[in-house]
Amino acid sequence: MAMRTASPWWASLAFGIGLLLTFISERLVAHQAGLRVALTGLGIGLLVAVTAARLWTTLGSTGARRKVERTLLVCHLGTLLALVLYALSTTWGLGVLGVEAKSAARVSGALTVVWSIVMLASVVPVLMIELSLGIPLRTNFDIDDTDDAGVEYYRVREIGWSGLTVALAAALLMVTCRVTKERNVSRDVSYFKTSSPGESTKNIVANATEPVKVHLFFPDPNEVKEQVLDYFETLRAASGKLEISIDDRVGNADLAGKYKVQKEGVIVLARGTGEAEKFFTLEIETDLEKARKVSGKLRNLDREINALLMKLVRDKRKAYLVKGHGEVTDSESVPPDLKGRIPERSMTMFRKRLAELNYEIKDLTVMELARDVPADATMVLLMGPSVPLQTAEWEALDRYLTRGGRLLLALDPKGEPSIGPLAGRVGVRMMPGDLVDDQAFMPQRGSITDRRFVMTSQFTSHATTTAISRGGELITIEPGALEDHPFSSQGEVPKKTITIRSMASSWLDYNANFTFDDKGPKPERKDRYNLGAAIEGPKVGGKDGFRALVYSDVDLFADVLAPGAMGRAQVRLLSGNLLVDSIRWLGGEEVFAGEIVSEDDKPIQHSKNQDAVWFTLTTVGAPLLVLTLGLVGTWARRRRSMKKAGRAGEVKR
Repeated sequence: MAMRTASPWWASLAFGIGLLLTFISERLVAHQAGLRVALTGLGIGLLVAVTAARLWTTLGSTGARRKVERTLLVCHLGTLLALVLYALSTTWGLGVLGVEAKSAARVSGALTVVWSIVMLASVVPVLMIELSLGIPLRTNFDIDDTDDAGVEYYRVREIGWSGLTVALAAALLMVTCRVTKERNVSRDVSYFKTSSPGESTKNIVANATEPVKVHLFFPDPNEVKEQVLDYFETLRAASGKLEISIDDRVGNADLAGKYKVQKEGVIVLARGTGEAEKFFTLEIETDLEKARKVSGKLRNLDREINALLMKLVRDKRKAYLVKGHGEVTDSESVPPDLKGRIPERSMTMFRKRLAELNYEIKDLTVMELARDVPADATMVLLMGPSVPLQTAEWEALDRYLTRGGRLLLALDPKGEPSIGPLAGRVGVRMMPGDLVDDQAFMPQRGSITDRRFVMTSQFTSHATTTAISRGGELITIEPGALEDHPFSSQGEVPKKTITIRSMASSWLDYNANFTFDDKGPKPERKDRYNLGAAIEGPKVGGKDGFRALVYSDVDLFADVLAPGAMGRAQVRLLSGNLLVDSIRWLGGEEVFAGEIVSEDDKPIQHSKNQDAVWFTLTTVGAPLLVLTLGLVGTWARRRRSMKKAGRAGEVKR
C-alpha cells in the first residue's frame, strides 16, 4: 500500500541519476577532461540539490512524515560523505592529506574500503525504503499536509534497518576480501601455474643501482592481475628495490598515455626519472585460462620479466657469431662431403635466448675475423665448426683474448674438434674418440646407440653451473671430452676450472662399437671425463683478463624437439640454464646468475638405471603391494569372524 510523504518519489530517482553521472564521469570518461568535469558537476549538483530538498522537507514537516524525511536525509548525507572519502582516496586527495609515496597504497586502500562501506550503508536503505513507500500518493512535494494517517513510520523504519543490515553484510564481505588479499596465502596445485620469481630475477633487481617501478594496468577485479601481483610482491620482498603500482588505464589516462598503454592487461617496468626514464611493457591476456594455457605468458612470466629487466638495467651489447666454417649456426657453409656425416641442426632458441639477455647478435665472417675481432664485441661465439679455421683467424682470436676478450667455444667431435694454437691460450683441447656410457644414459631409440646420450650430475661450484647444478642431471648428445694442454702464455698462468665432468661409468669409444673394450691395441678406460672448462686470464693493465668457456658438446646449445602439453611437440634448448649462466659469466654479470623459473611442461626423462628402478617398482613392487594389502584384509576379516563366532558360542552356553 502506498504512503503519503512530504517529498515525491522522483527525488530519490534524481539522486540516483546524480550518482550514476558521477560514476560515469570518474570511471568511464576520466580521460576526457572536459566531459568529465561537466558530468561530475551535473552529478554532484543533482546530489546536493536533492539533499537540500530533503533538508527543506524535513524542517517543513512534522510527526511521522518528518521522521521518514529525516531518515532519507541521513542516508543522503552519508552518500555525500562517501563521495568525499572517495575523493581523498585518489591521487589528488592523498596529496591534499600529505600522504608519503611509500604509504600511499595502504592509505588509499583503507579509504577505499571505508567509502565503499559508507556508500552501501547509505544507498541500500534508501532503495528499500522507496520500494516500501510506493509511487501513487507521492508525485509532488506535500509539506503542508499534516495528516499522518497515510504514513506507517514503523514499517519504514524496519525496512530501513533491514536495508542497513544487508549493506553491512555486504560490507563485511568487502572487508573480508581486503584482509584475505593482505594476508594472502595461495596454493596453486594445477599443472599450468604462474611461475615464481627465480634467483636470477631477484639478483637483477637487488643489484640495480636504482629502484625498478612496476605499473600494472588491469581491470578490477581480475584473476590474472592477482597472479601477477603475487609474483611482483614476492619479488619485492626478496629484493627490496621494487615499487609496485596498480593503475587504472581510464582513470589515470595521463600515465597510460605516457607508457603508451592502450589496452588492459599491460605490465610496465620503468627505471629512472624524467627524460632519462626507460620503460618496457609486457602484454598478458586478462582471461586466466588464455594467459595460462594459450599464450603461456603466466607460466613463463619469470623468463619474460627477466628479459625485460636485462634491457632495463643495462644497454644492449654485441655478441659476434663466427660463421663460414660449417658451424651449427651456419649450416649452409658445411662442405658437401661432410653433410652425410654431420647432421643438420638449428639454433633458433640459442639466438632467442641471447636476445632475451639483451645481446645483439652479429655475424663474424672469415674475411672480417682474419683482419681482427671488432672493437665493439662484448664476446665472440664459435659454435661447432666443421672445418678448421685459418691461422690468421686463430691469431685474431688469440689477440682478442690477450686484450681481455670473452670467448665461447662449443666443439663437436663429429666436425672439427681442434682449436689449433688457441689450445695454448685456454689450456685445454679435445681428446680423440666419442664419449659413451652404458649406465648413465637416456634411452631414446631402444638400441645400443642410446649410450651416446650421456647423462651426468657432476658439476663444479662455478657461476656457469649455478642453475644446472640444482636441476639434478645434464643430458649431452654425442659429446666428446676435454683434456689438459700446457699454457703457452708467459708470466702468470690463467686460472682454469673444470665445470662439468661425466660420470665414472663413461669411456671414450675409439672403435665406434658402443661397447667397452678394455683390451686390444688401444684399450678403453672408464673415468670421469671433462665436458666443460672455464678459463680466466690474469689482469692486463689493471683490467680484468680474458674469459673463455670451452664445451665438448655443441648440442648443449642446439634446438631439440621435446613433447609438450597434450602431445604437442615444442622446440627447446637442451640446456637453456647452462647457456644463460655461461653468457652472464662471460659478460661479467655472474652476479645475475641463477635459475630462471619456467612452468612449461617438461618431458619426464630418466637414465637407464632410473628406468630399471621404475620398471622394477611397477612390475614387481605394485603387485606385491596389492598382494600384501589383500592378505592383511583377509586376515582381518577372518579374525573378526572368529571373534563373532566365539561370542555367539558364549551366548548359547
